[in-house]
Amino acid sequence: MSSSLFPQEIWDEILDYMADHFNHKMDMKSASLASRWLVPRAQFYIFRSISIHHSSPAEPGVLAERLLNVMTSSPHLIPHVQDLHVYAGDAESLDAVAQIPWSNVLQLTLGSVEAASGSTILQDVAKLVGLPSLRGLVFRNGDWDPTHLCNIFASCTSVKRLIFVQCYPPRLTAPFVPPATLVTSARPEYISFDTSNPIIDLLLEPTCPLDLSRLTRLKFVDFDSPKINPFLGRVGRSLTQLHLRGNDKQLDNLNLSLLPNLTQIDAYQIYKPFNHLLARLPRNNRIETINVLSMSLTSTESFESAVLERPMPALKHVNVQAQVDENLWACKFPPRRWEEIVREIEAAFPQLCESGLLRVVSAPSQTGSTILL
Repeated sequence: MSSSLFPQEIWDEILDYMADHFNHKMDMKSASLASRWLVPRAQFYIFRSISIHHSSPAEPGVLAERLLNVMTSSPHLIPHVQDLHVYAGDAESLDAVAQIPWSNVLQLTLGSVEAASGSTILQDVAKLVGLPSLRGLVFRNGDWDPTHLCNIFASCTSVKRLIFVQCYPPRLTAPFVPPATLVTSARPEYISFDTSNPIIDLLLEPTCPLDLSRLTRLKFVDFDSPKINPFLGRVGRSLTQLHLRGNDKQLDNLNLSLLPNLTQIDAYQIYKPFNHLLARLPRNNRIETINVLSMSLTSTESFESAVLERPMPALKHVNVQAQVDENLWACKFPPRRWEEIVREIEAAFPQLCESGLLRVVSAPSQTGSTILL
């Protein structure tokens, strides 16, 4: 393949299109072998997201050591890594990953770590979560030690997004004592609780080293914590966006009067609990936008009633998102087919359509560019 055919920008555009529509690492590896002009862009997509899983118990840390060797021999690859997943919580793996001088990691995912007495695991984790480039931190799976979590919170001062997925830390047995070196606390702007109710208890601890005064966006999935309203009472005045799952039965327990500055509500699917929530909005609410995913169009009549009958003086748009697979967009959803989708959704919400509030938004599921976060 001659370099004179196209300028480098054209080759980059081709790979950008492949990444947006297919996003398969094997495609990028094949492209990198096809021509040296495709290598730089292909490497960016190949190494943009890296996952370190558990090695065999007999050889802990093997995969992380392999990654360390690759990055040591090819340091030009390090800035490509933006999304780092570390599911291996053993000392050998974390030691190897922490040795790499990461410069552009934007989001870090951690599996549960087991820090034995005298180990350096927490120091390695603190080094990773303290990366200046880091903006998002995800905790996944397991009975996280609450003291370990607090120590991690104390180290992630640049993080703006905290996400908890199936995390079940026990209660603190004694008040957490922040480290003497703690100068500033992390100030997250977005927190997501996904089946992680005990985390709410931890964040309510007086000595928990998180400053929640700048929290503007909150997401709940499968929650049943009795502490949800006390938590909203603490952070509610700064919240402007709330992301919910429409069929969570605990929506009936949310006290929306604790969120006086709420302007946007997102719901994954429309169900009765979400409709009941809308019907209980305070009359002086400031809701400007409601976003819903159209995967399920059940309970549409009660949804329309809740939106149109409850006073929402600031409401501008009700966005119904049609989720499609972008890989199949060209063959499954040509323009005529998209028009049919729009008509189907408009027929499901006739009153909203007539009022001018309804907007149908297309968002391919493959790329993650959906309204709901």
